[in-house]
Amino acid sequence: MPAASIKDQLDDLYHTFDVSMLSPDPLQVVRTFHTPEDREVAGIIAASLAYGRVELIIKALEEVFQLMDNQPYRFTMAFDLNRDAGRFDGFVYRLSRGRDIVALILMLQKMLRESGRLGAAFLDGFDANDRDTGEAMTGFVERLLDYPRELPYSGGCLPERGGVRYFLPSPRSGSACKRLNLFVRWMVRNGPDGIDLGLWPEIPTSKLIIPVDTHIARLARAIGLTGRKQPDWKMAAEITDALRRFDPDDPVKYDFALCHWGMRQVRGLE
Repeated sequence: MPAASIKDQLDDLYHTFDVSMLSPDPLQVVRTFHTPEDREVAGIIAASLAYGRVELIIKALEEVFQLMDNQPYRFTMAFDLNRDAGRFDGFVYRLSRGRDIVALILMLQKMLRESGRLGAAFLDGFDANDRDTGEAMTGFVERLLDYPRELPYSGGCLPERGGVRYFLPSPRSGSACKRLNLFVRWMVRNGPDGIDLGLWPEIPTSKLIIPVDTHIARLARAIGLTGRKQPDWKMAAEITDALRRFDPDDPVKYDFALCHWGMRQVRGLE
């Protein structure tokens, strides 16, 4: 398919979706909070659990935030492991357990006490000369994982795999980092579609990497945005590079439309 034709169809698809069509999406739960601090904390928790059926994701998020008294930032800052961890004992969502949420809260608490905002911590690792946000994301993840000295796991240590590590993959490992790229997209973009939150304007939208899941990978291969088979960081970067030809300033603006197009199985691009 000629590139011009792909661009036309992607642009048409992009203009089909806006914030009024957000539901069902984990971001709709994040949007129930109104302060930047709450939205940052709610955003990273929501993105961490954004795997599986979207209706079940939303149900899980509503449970987590209810356990946090629907005050994610305040709860995180005041969290005490001995006093508060038991609240999450009954939480189960697919691979994730209450102890994984507790571990993430402890990490976020330490980062917030050091940096004030998650955006400030992310910016500590961002260089405007970087091609994309990969290096900043790597630094952000490694900083979070390096914080805890006491965790709700056997021996109080980070598990070698799984657990909270599942929430925090790194580009350094080659992971596509779908959920973290989703979180950063929510925080950075402030496009005319009104979908994302635009809390980190210091980071140009041109530096974002598209969150690659099975829907995006399948569609991207079908329309020639990537020739790679494995949904990893290299595929995410390749798809983003292809989309930069269509909109160099905001290549990931097509993410929401493509993802929801895939979920709703609308026909038109195949």
